[in-house]
Amino acid sequence: MRAVSRSLLCAGMAMLICAGGAQAAEVKILVAGALQNAVRALAADFEKQSSDKVTVTSVNPAFIEKELTEHTYDVLAASNVSMASYNETGRIDPPSRAQLARTGIGVSIKAGARKPDLSSVEAFKKSVMGAKNVIYTDPNIPNASGAVTQHILTNAGLLDAVKAKGKMEGLAPGRELIAKGEYEIGFFNVSEATAPGVVLAGPVPAPLQQYTNYEVALVTGADNAKGGAAFLKFMTAKAAGARWTGAGMDQIAPQ
Repeated sequence: MRAVSRSLLCAGMAMLICAGGAQAAEVKILVAGALQNAVRALAADFEKQSSDKVTVTSVNPAFIEKELTEHTYDVLAASNVSMASYNETGRIDPPSRAQLARTGIGVSIKAGARKPDLSSVEAFKKSVMGAKNVIYTDPNIPNASGAVTQHILTNAGLLDAVKAKGKMEGLAPGRELIAKGEYEIGFFNVSEATAPGVVLAGPVPAPLQQYTNYEVALVTGADNAKGGAAFLKFMTAKAAGARWTGAGMDQIAPQ
């Protein structure tokens, strides 16, 4: 009898464990790189109040389509231009589409270096012209910081000067070159402007500033649409504003 009771007890415990495990699910999020710091922080907050685990994958905007083709995701967050395209191709669920946040372009420098004067358009232009060299990301990647930077420099009349003494490089290696002191200033999204040994000197002056706006939506055919919808709501809630601000972004139209 004792052996039978023990077997029944073990079976009951196994059922409880399985039942508990069945309640937990994974929410898979794909985001453009500029969003990752805020979204990872929000994912950690969300997991504290939900049984769902949130997995965040961040990629260069140029690789989002490849990711969607090769892997399954429940939620996608990308630039509004990209989201409009994914909406047309049926990649996302139109009713779930919502505005999320925006970020502008900032100036990165080596930690401890003298900060350039960015207080006005003229001061900004003088600082850029006076810099020994400049680094920036590829302007040919759609909906990324390089293209926005190019527009800003063009409007400021600085594009040719920057090209003459500048280097086009990816985000991570570009920040590494600044941290090593090999490049004096860099232009990146404010939300991606810091790294070990690299600090944000400040944003581009307001009269020149341009922004990339981001949206979020459920992916068509999501495996965990319920969990994805819950996290989407969490990301766009007014209470999430501090996380966006802390990551160098402005929340748009909080719910």
